[in-house]
Order: sequence, then C-alpha cells, then structure tokens
Amino acid sequence: MWRNTGSRYGLATKLLHWSVAVLILGLVWLGWYMVDLTYYDAWYNDSLAWHKALGIVAFVLAVVKIGWAVHSRPPAYAGSLKRWERAAATAVHHLFYVMMVLIPLTGYLVSTSEGEGIDLWGWFTVPAVAVVGEGLRDLAIEAHYWCAYGTLAIAAVHAAAAVKHQFLDRDGTLRRMLW
Repeated sequence: MWRNTGSRYGLATKLLHWSVAVLILGLVWLGWYMVDLTYYDAWYNDSLAWHKALGIVAFVLAVVKIGWAVHSRPPAYAGSLKRWERAAATAVHHLFYVMMVLIPLTGYLVSTSEGEGIDLWGWFTVPAVAVVGEGLRDLAIEAHYWCAYGTLAIAAVHAAAAVKHQFLDRDGTLRRMLW
C-alpha cells in the first residue's frame, strides 16, 4: 500500500523518509569532508560538484515529501504518547520540513552567487537566478552550515526518540516507519 493508513506509514512515505534521511546524512558528511580539501586535492572539484547536484536532488525530494505529507496524512501518534511528546514530535517534523527547504536554498544561493548555474551530472544545468553580493553570500554560507549541523543534531534526537519509543515504551513507533 502506497498511502498512509490510520496506524502505519505507506510505502511512498517510507521511501521518501529514508531517501531524504540518507541524502541529508550523506550531504552533511560530504560537506564536512570537502571543506578540508585544498584546490590541489584530487577530489576537490568532484566533491563540490556531487554536493551541489545531490543538494538539488535533496531539495526536489523534500518538495515531493512535503507534498506527499499533505496528500497522504500521517498516521495518528501512538496512544501512549504524552501531550508534550506529541507537541515535540509535531514541532520536530515541521522543523525538518523547514530545514529540508532552507538548507538546499542557502546552498543554491552560495553555489550560484557569482551567476553560474549548478550542473547536474551533465544532464542539465539549474540556472542562477541572480548574482548576489559578498555579504549575502557569506550570510548564506553561515546559514547553510548552522542549519545543516543543527539538522544533524535534531535528527540524532529524533532517532533516539524513535528507539526509546520502540524499545522502552514498546509502542511500535519505529516499526511503523520500517519495512
């Protein structure tokens, strides 16, 4: 079943969830790795090109994920969740959606700040919208950095909460998102 039900996530939601999660984790790792490379490192240009292209893919998947979440409402929270846990879970999910859009947009702004588009593996180029000044570019770099690492921290808490609910509370929360 593709759509969510009242008690389980559908296949489309699971595919989008895990695809975006793996992409974000991979992009944060790649970003962390590539900032220490120098111009003379063999991977310098390739890692940057992959980071940009995968960032565009992550943005597209995030938009699809958000659209799908509106189209196929998520199942109800487990009945054992306290009111504050429901509020925290809702807030974290909304924050994830904001970050899934904000991180790629700030990356796009940084990457296209000089007016060059982003090449997607030679298939096509995502054009630059405008040339931006150095101040705005620096602000976008800072926002991209802090949002990416902040999202990583939130994801760690999110994963820990899912594991806690599955194994300590035994309410099946994690199982609903697994295959």
